[in-house]
Amino acid sequence: MIKLLLAVLIQSVAVRSLDQLVIKGNKFFNARTGEQFYFKGVDYQPRLGNTAANPDPLADVAGCKRDIEAFKDLGLNSIRVYEVDYNNNHDECMKALDDAGIYLVLDVPSPKYSVNRASPTWDTYLFENYKKKVDAFMKYPNLAAFLIGNEVTNDKTTTPASAYVKAALRDIKTYLNSTGNQIPVGYADNDDEEIRLSLIDYFNCGDDPMARADFYGVNTYRWCGNVNFKTSGYANMIQPFVDYGIPVMITEYGCNKVQPRTFSEVKAIYSPELSEILSGGFVYEYSQEDNNYGLVTVTQGSSSVKKTPDYPYLKSAYGMPMPAGVNMKNYNPSISQRACPEVGNAWRVGTVLPPTPKFKTCECMMDSLNCIIDPPADFYNMGDTTKEYGLTADNICGLTSCDKVGGDTVNGTYGDFSYCSPVQRISWIINKNLVNNGMDKKSCSIAGIQTKYIESPKQSSIKNCGSVVEEKLTPSTNEKSRGDATFGKKSSGNVLLPFDIYVCTLTIILVSFLKL
Repeated sequence: MIKLLLAVLIQSVAVRSLDQLVIKGNKFFNARTGEQFYFKGVDYQPRLGNTAANPDPLADVAGCKRDIEAFKDLGLNSIRVYEVDYNNNHDECMKALDDAGIYLVLDVPSPKYSVNRASPTWDTYLFENYKKKVDAFMKYPNLAAFLIGNEVTNDKTTTPASAYVKAALRDIKTYLNSTGNQIPVGYADNDDEEIRLSLIDYFNCGDDPMARADFYGVNTYRWCGNVNFKTSGYANMIQPFVDYGIPVMITEYGCNKVQPRTFSEVKAIYSPELSEILSGGFVYEYSQEDNNYGLVTVTQGSSSVKKTPDYPYLKSAYGMPMPAGVNMKNYNPSISQRACPEVGNAWRVGTVLPPTPKFKTCECMMDSLNCIIDPPADFYNMGDTTKEYGLTADNICGLTSCDKVGGDTVNGTYGDFSYCSPVQRISWIINKNLVNNGMDKKSCSIAGIQTKYIESPKQSSIKNCGSVVEEKLTPSTNEKSRGDATFGKKSSGNVLLPFDIYVCTLTIILVSFLKL
């Protein structure tokens, strides 16, 4: 009996998951030990040989396990992944990463569902897909954080998109909180000199903590070749983050203008000076692709890993000791959030965010229309084919007001149905065209798009849709919370996690048995 109890206890310790990471002030910490945590990672999105409609390296078990061996050889403790398919199973790869001591930072958007910087919205279609991505990954103990956007606003002409990204940030953080999970959600910018200061302030401003990023990422390629902290531009890059209220990490780095890359910036990133400001970073990127940033050449379906000349330099750079940092119980930050940037020629965003998408309201609106679009089932995957629908909507809105489905980020005004899906908004627009043409059925037939005329809509009046009560946000799957978390709260650093309670209980049982 004693041997059995010992075996259970030993096995429990052997399969222990990675400790949860939490944020306090502008630093990441290990929730169990209280030690400060620095990300030492690479960006991971192998594409060669992948023909899937939704590329997903975390569902490719063989490729995942193949690459983990290189991760361990490089000394990584984390990877950033841009794109996965939430319909796939990721248990085996995530467990293998966990066993190897590797955390995941995951982008929530994908090319098929993300805020479009050219014509941004935050709508029910995006919200539903974002929630499904979150549901698929929030259960994993080695999920360190989510990224709600990557370089969405990339110049002064696309600043309105940031309002919609920030609305997505607010709603996904609120959703996570409703599930009992307090997983950090951050944003990554493109280090554009003209707008970066506004972006840095914007994602850490406002009275609503749910609408502020939990951490901030910078994709920067300033350090090229034989330069130093000042001549590289890193000194200017880091300056806005002095006394920043949330953690900062470099979510992409590794300029390839000088070959091979020697990664001399690693020493600076983890230096005593910068480690007070930065929480580490991620080298772009693991696999060799057309852009020539790879550390290795790998192909899906092959076990071969061919190292590029960059590989040994990063291995050597990442082999240096990480900074000791500060223990969470000894760290008492007094940093507050920033003031929001003022509206101007290079920043077209006020302080009022787009509303949270209301699914029931949009369904009600759709049920009140006489003329709707009737697109194919794969409408959102049709690419250029859907442009005709957009052009039709633009033409109609050039002749009549479409404020009900639009928004103004400067003045902070958003239409009653601005958050509805693209299909629903276009349907509202062509129905308005029908109304403007005296309800003539012929005006519901539009060349180039599929429409449907409804003689007697389910909902008698669109005015009834304003009083529809939304359902409470719940996970779209039966995923469970990861358990107790201290993210966003003050902690002594002595956090007892569910696993620790389990091991302690087994220990008490064993000791009690031995006393008998």
